[in-house]
Amino acid sequence: MIVIPIFFIRMTPIHCMQKAHLENRGKFKILTIIAISIASLSIPLFLPHFEHGHGIHTITHMSGIVLGSFLSVVGFITWREYKTPRLLLVFLAFLAITVAEILSAANMLFVFWPSYSSIDSLITHVLILMMLSFFSIGIFRRD
Repeated sequence: MIVIPIFFIRMTPIHCMQKAHLENRGKFKILTIIAISIASLSIPLFLPHFEHGHGIHTITHMSGIVLGSFLSVVGFITWREYKTPRLLLVFLAFLAITVAEILSAANMLFVFWPSYSSIDSLITHVLILMMLSFFSIGIFRRD
């Protein structure tokens, strides 16, 4: 068996750049379907929280769930296409954040464990939302 060090292999542009099968139009369709589905399911459940002054916190959770679900779906589609361990880990990371947001939002509704909606909790959720937003913007970029 001959072992060739990786720095001796010259990568041609065809090896470095692969055409993605999921174009921006398909990504927008996925994002729209997820956003409409989650909004139509969650608005009746979370309406009392808007009336009690927790609208920003609720919107933060719902936005995190929408973006996390979108990134999880796109991550899964990409992993199924390329089957690399790195893409599997990215998909699982997005899925973990999404599940955390879903549990946190469900705790707002049904109070499984005591939670204190303070400013530090809101800041944490806004930072998670910002991270998911940056990842989502990166998905749609064309470089």
